[in-house]
Amino acid sequence: MTDSSSAARVYQRIVPRPVRAVAGNRVSPGVRRKVKGGLVRTLNRREARLHRRALRMVRKGDFASASDRRARTPDGRVGHVHQGLTVDLARRLDHDLVTSALDAADIPWFAVPALDDRRICLAVEQQDKGQVRRVLRALLEEHTGYVVSAAPVDNDTRLVPGSHVKAWKNYAKAKAIRVTWLRTEPTENLWVGEDQGIEIEFWTVNSDLSHDRLVGPRPNRVQRVVSRDALGIEIGFDRLSGYCDIDGDLGPSVTLEQFDIARLEEITFPVDAVLLWEHPGAWGEELLRASLRSLHQYAPWVDVVHVVAQAPVPEWLRADDGRLAVTSAPHGADGRLHLLTDIAEHFLVFRPGALLGRPTRPFDYFTPNGTTRPRRGMWTAAESFAPWTGHAYSATGRAVTQTFAPGPQPYTRSVLRGLAESGAAAEPSPDGQTQPRLPGAHPADGLAHHFAFAHGLADPSGETTAVVHAALPGITLQLDRLLARRDLQQLHFFGLGSDEALSHGGSRAVVGFLRRYFPVASPFEHGYPEDPGTYT
Repeated sequence: MTDSSSAARVYQRIVPRPVRAVAGNRVSPGVRRKVKGGLVRTLNRREARLHRRALRMVRKGDFASASDRRARTPDGRVGHVHQGLTVDLARRLDHDLVTSALDAADIPWFAVPALDDRRICLAVEQQDKGQVRRVLRALLEEHTGYVVSAAPVDNDTRLVPGSHVKAWKNYAKAKAIRVTWLRTEPTENLWVGEDQGIEIEFWTVNSDLSHDRLVGPRPNRVQRVVSRDALGIEIGFDRLSGYCDIDGDLGPSVTLEQFDIARLEEITFPVDAVLLWEHPGAWGEELLRASLRSLHQYAPWVDVVHVVAQAPVPEWLRADDGRLAVTSAPHGADGRLHLLTDIAEHFLVFRPGALLGRPTRPFDYFTPNGTTRPRRGMWTAAESFAPWTGHAYSATGRAVTQTFAPGPQPYTRSVLRGLAESGAAAEPSPDGQTQPRLPGAHPADGLAHHFAFAHGLADPSGETTAVVHAALPGITLQLDRLLARRDLQQLHFFGLGSDEALSHGGSRAVVGFLRRYFPVASPFEHGYPEDPGTYT
């Protein structure tokens, strides 16, 4: 458990240098090795006692993060299975596990707004570093997880369970570590944790001034030096991570008063989502279900979901949830979405087949001052002659020089209201789910976003969107790649109702992909993913 180098350091601390110099000349190497070997055995026994004590303390704790069962990841690591797993739930479980263990060991800590807000960062004092290792190693023995050095970055222990001694071989030099738990849901199609985890920084005490200060080992979003006796306060998770729900159920964490500062990219206004429902039937309902689940999983900050139904509403849609509003509307309602009852000023539009593929922030679609950040598409010669570009030029007097991608797009009521007052209207768009090829930019998107850009109300961005037609030859391979990588923020599927896709199995392949990519039910539907009735 304790290597010879640790024993050598202890030997140097307890034996004065003059004595070591004399011993080096007069004591044989064999005797010196025997003394150091005795130190190694003594330190091993002491560390084992401390580990057993930390393990007993951890086992006495009441951890609500216990999983239903355990599973193996494709690379052989141990994961935990949870019903209804979401990215936000995993973040909360990780935070509660670590903070409960630190509290049980009476180790003071506080949350730090890290530069990378995918992860929650905690700070402890450098003097508690030894105790932190013991209590976390005990915790990782009870709840199997993994630990790596975050500063300096060293991931060579990522495959070694954190309960093993060799998982901590880089701990002595680490200024910050990352503890992760891999989590999945019962179908084991969705794995969460690899890009998250809890980072723990070791802050040093500086006593050069009249009052002690704590100095952080690396930059954060606020400051690296704080007073050691600063007041502790509660802080919402949305201040620590832009991927969290502003009004969510995560509850607060604890930080110092100096850190309760809004992020530069923080969005404080509510954002709704609008889902257009047009296609009754099995594949159409699956597209609607997947859009709802992608919002639940990857955009927990969305306030109210509005389903604009242009077809009979599916029976499984749960309309009794306060966050869901269902409105019947005729076809071509894109330009009148600002007239929806109680819709927020800012909202995302999901046309059939539009999905979120990984965690998002409100800042990915809006700026703090309220302007939109629509996603740009590929500008081609054919796109420059599309009818919507002429309407956009007539409405603004400015030539169109960019197009906009499929997938979820941000809107504001004020832009749609301004378009309506100007008399500009986009021509009807062909149904992208029944066409034999991929469509260009949606006319309503092109007109609205160009109008907003011309009036300084939009700042187009370039995040990649995966656009797939269900009739694509070899679509199974493409879907398997998307499922394995899960690295694209936006997805959009077209052509599920086309004759080619229905006759050659492309629609069936996309439906199977969606069930695997989004296995966790949203609160907007009856049933659960394990219930066969969910897919009837």
